Amino acid sequence: MTFGSQINNWRRDVLDLYRRSNSRSEAMHRRAEAVLPGGDSRSGVVLDPFSPFFVRGERSSLTDLDGNVRLDLANNSTSLAHGHAHPAIVAAVQAQAAAGTAWAGPSPAAVEWAEMLCDRIPSMERVRFTNSGSEAVAMALKVARAFTGRDSVMKMHGAYHGNADQLEFRLDPRGSGSGRPVSEMQGIASNLADNIVLGTFNDTDGVVEAIERNFARLAAVVITPVATVGWTEPASEFIETVRAVTDRLGVLLVFDEVISFRVARGGGQERYGVQPDLTALGKIIGGGLPVGAFGGRADVMRLTEPSTGPVVLHAGTFNANPLTAAAGRASLELLGPEAYARLESTGARLRAGLAHVIPSGLPLRVTGVASLVGLEFAATDREWQSMQALIDATLQLAFLNHGLHALRMCTTTVITDEEVNEAVAAVRDALFELASYLPAARAPARASGTSSGS
Repeated sequence: MTFGSQINNWRRDVLDLYRRSNSRSEAMHRRAEAVLPGGDSRSGVVLDPFSPFFVRGERSSLTDLDGNVRLDLANNSTSLAHGHAHPAIVAAVQAQAAAGTAWAGPSPAAVEWAEMLCDRIPSMERVRFTNSGSEAVAMALKVARAFTGRDSVMKMHGAYHGNADQLEFRLDPRGSGSGRPVSEMQGIASNLADNIVLGTFNDTDGVVEAIERNFARLAAVVITPVATVGWTEPASEFIETVRAVTDRLGVLLVFDEVISFRVARGGGQERYGVQPDLTALGKIIGGGLPVGAFGGRADVMRLTEPSTGPVVLHAGTFNANPLTAAAGRASLELLGPEAYARLESTGARLRAGLAHVIPSGLPLRVTGVASLVGLEFAATDREWQSMQALIDATLQLAFLNHGLHALRMCTTTVITDEEVNEAVAAVRDALFELASYLPAARAPARASGTSSGS
């Protein structure tokens, strides 16, 4: 039997168990398709043939329509630092909801929230709030273009910065060196490529050369301090060198810390010792509610001041709304030194445990930093590469069959060591299940024992 047919047999059996265990979610998915394109409103979390419909989250677990309780390591795409329904955050939201959720005017809560962020991030002298990380990055770059009078932005190939059209570009796979939309079907105007310059994360010489060649038209270089592909840390002196060359040539450096704010109290810029001109935030700063923020140097952010113009208009009905401010303040108050130490230790424990249980015949590697954990394919074999997308998609369902929700993994301040062990065991069982379907020449020997993840 061929390799491909064995993988398809594995998928068939995974799907059979998944469907039998999630019949109510499947029925809800069919109902949703009648009113929602594809049955949902959020690309990136939809599974084929359907996703479980969750009805309750508590600490480290999620419960779905069928009553399945699963350990959650997705944590709403890393946005939950304290798991689900943390009592302090719930109390803050309830108190504010009783006093009002939003009004056309500022609130003291937003001022206190902003003070907390500026205290944690020395480069953030002024900050403005949005309702998503996507908006925050887009606004930071808009301000950078206004401040410099230049139109172009440099980003790293493969980096995700939200759904702003200008940022949904990748390197042309034909090797032309130019940018192409991430997907030909995303409705992105092709002429936007005229104002995007692409580099490769950790290619210090290549990025410096591109900045020097294009600086006259570059408003900003936007970087995620921890690359979104594989949770890759910056190579030695990569972002330090980018900081130096942008300073020298008058190009603003923008850090997208929507995810990497998890890696230290002051985000990636604290962990790696480099201060950008502007920073975009989201996810954990909102305590589980929709949120984004952008800020930085006072002279740059002055362009958004309503009293002086503004040069850059920044409006939004729910920007800095008091409900999100209450949840955000509560989340940040919980994120003290002990909390970050806990995030660091549980992330390391999970990575160590996963590395120990990967079957030797599967081309997988463990990546990540601090509380971020990745399980990535590293196949060079063409046969594996041809099946990688199918294997990735099926593994998500296999994890769910084994009681784990793990689209991408991260730990929280409330996850226990026992739950980390449970996650490692679930991944182990799903991977060895896959391995058992492989042709004899590819089937790995099962590792002995159970990892403690320590």
